[in-house]
Amino acid sequence: MGKNGVWGNFNYAKGEVMAGKSRKPEVGSKKQETRSKKKSCLLPLTSCLFLLSVFCLLFTVFTGCAGRQIIITKDPLKIEEHVKLAQVYEAKGETELAVQEYKKALDQDKTNSMAYFGLGNISFKKGQYADAEDYYKKTIENTPADNPRIAMFYNNISWVYIETNKELKQAEKLTQKALDLDSARMHIYLDTLGVIYTKLKEYTKAEEALLSALQDAPDDKTVLMHINTHLVELYQLQCDKDKLREAVERLKRFATDKFNQESGK
Repeated sequence: MGKNGVWGNFNYAKGEVMAGKSRKPEVGSKKQETRSKKKSCLLPLTSCLFLLSVFCLLFTVFTGCAGRQIIITKDPLKIEEHVKLAQVYEAKGETELAVQEYKKALDQDKTNSMAYFGLGNISFKKGQYADAEDYYKKTIENTPADNPRIAMFYNNISWVYIETNKELKQAEKLTQKALDLDSARMHIYLDTLGVIYTKLKEYTKAEEALLSALQDAPDDKTVLMHINTHLVELYQLQCDKDKLREAVERLKRFATDKFNQESGK
């Protein structure tokens, strides 16, 4: 047939097709119109799907994985505020709440000495002396050696050693440090020393320390009762009846005064 014949047939077929189209102009225009309408409908649908995808992505980002609507808030209280709140709870006897607040303070600052001190005091009151010792040690570790406040920490860990009857020489050393650092609470540290010396059976030193504490103490009946109680214990061990009688009389007088103050007489 040859090359020209092939192209001739192609041109013929093309002409027939075009002739067919020219014979049915209305149908072709309707189909074209229908296709254009479909396209016009598809474009908004695609846009909607895209926007929906974006919305879902943003929803996942802001509400968490798998659409879980959880709310995460930062701790609104500062470290010092947690410690103060804990101290209020502790003073009211709500020790569990106090412990929670002290630990929240430590969550923010692992070096906060007052939080450790508070936890140490609560543990001590519960008779949990091992825990109290650990907390007091952390208190001391996180306090500068020249800070006067450390004197209180030395005193309290000394009382752990007194109650457990161990490390009494270390307790003496720490209490002496407290005396050197904090003259405002001298009567407290002298009282502690008196008890330590009583435990060590150094009775002369014990009496000297306790009498000095009694002389230096403020007019606080509770404090005076504590010191005289320790003098009574000392004189009982010494079997000194005369001094024991005097100490008991003082103790009775301070107890009566305290009762009268509290009852408003």
